Amino acid sequence: MRYTKILLILIFINLALFASGCEEKLSAEEIVTKMKEKEASLEDYSCTIHTTTYFSGEKDLEEEIQMMYKKPNLMRTSGVEEGKKVESVSDGEFVWSYDVETNTVTKIKLPEEPLITEKDFVSIIGNLLNESEVSMLGVEEVDGRSAYVLEARPKAEESVLSELVSRTKVWVDRETWMVLKSSMYDNEGNLSIDVEIRDLKVNTGIPDSEFKFEIPEGAEVVTVDLDEQFKIPENLSLEEARQQASFEILTPEYIPDGYVFNSATVQKYNNTAFTNESSEIVTLSYQKGNESLEIIETVYENDPEENTSMLEGEKISINGREAYLNEFRDLKILHWKLGEIEIDLIGDLEKAEMLRIAESIREPSTESLQKNATVSQDSFNESESSKTPLTAV
Repeated sequence: MRYTKILLILIFINLALFASGCEEKLSAEEIVTKMKEKEASLEDYSCTIHTTTYFSGEKDLEEEIQMMYKKPNLMRTSGVEEGKKVESVSDGEFVWSYDVETNTVTKIKLPEEPLITEKDFVSIIGNLLNESEVSMLGVEEVDGRSAYVLEARPKAEESVLSELVSRTKVWVDRETWMVLKSSMYDNEGNLSIDVEIRDLKVNTGIPDSEFKFEIPEGAEVVTVDLDEQFKIPENLSLEEARQQASFEILTPEYIPDGYVFNSATVQKYNNTAFTNESSEIVTLSYQKGNESLEIIETVYENDPEENTSMLEGEKISINGREAYLNEFRDLKILHWKLGEIEIDLIGDLEKAEMLRIAESIREPSTESLQKNATVSQDSFNESESSKTPLTAV
């Protein structure tokens, strides 16, 4: 199971958001303080998480997973995700996930520093509260438990939050102060995500033995180090980046007045925590005072047949090639593909300027593409050979 999804679920489960503000108005800081007080008494819990996503108001995907959690960082989840049976266990030092179809275990070494700290979590919740108007709608039952029903609406109509969400309803357990259900509505008022916690059991004394992972017989084990994957890349000159990259870096022939090249980074990923796909990413950064412009170029070991942009957005054409433009207030993200290279252009320029920059990035010659493919594959093979797969004895 994707580790980021597990983290988000864990945050959701522990979220006592808005609960202490039901009977009186409290500041964001006071609510966060109450959250920490309630969370401190939580030792373990188990539940079933039922998630339904919608597209334009119509049901799109339904998933259900079973979860157990024990402080400080033990967790087990199992269920079916995207049609595949998945299982994931965190024993405090590693996260183990098993893919039945490939008989492969991914062993993720947890970073020495948590990806999300208490300080980060408190800051996230505080910012969300500051951006929302929270009101109490009443008391309802969720899976046989009495819960406060609250509604949060973005304060500013033109805020980043309001562009994604019009309102969020939250059901908070009156006994445990944990969120039992959450319904999020898009900016057109359609239900977009519905998450319900079922069969919740709290502080039942779950034994540590529940969080020990047994490697299936014959399974291949691939280890992923998050400390290495989340290491801040070194800032390079364009020439240095070209020497490190295994593919030809594409640069624009046109850059708006005042923008100058600032730095480049090169990152290579092999069987990451988020995907089994190996990739290489080059980021070119241009600066004009406090304004920035970034060009992100990605090459995958196995060339994806479909567009991998997370958000398709407005469909446009760049030099006759299909592209997608997404706008978030002033920020624009333009996504398209040249040969084997997927490109994302990110900046807060006018649409016409963004298109002009994109159209000035020329596709490599056939000779360069063939050379890139050979060098890229050799690079991935070298990376693969440096790994030491483990097999269960």
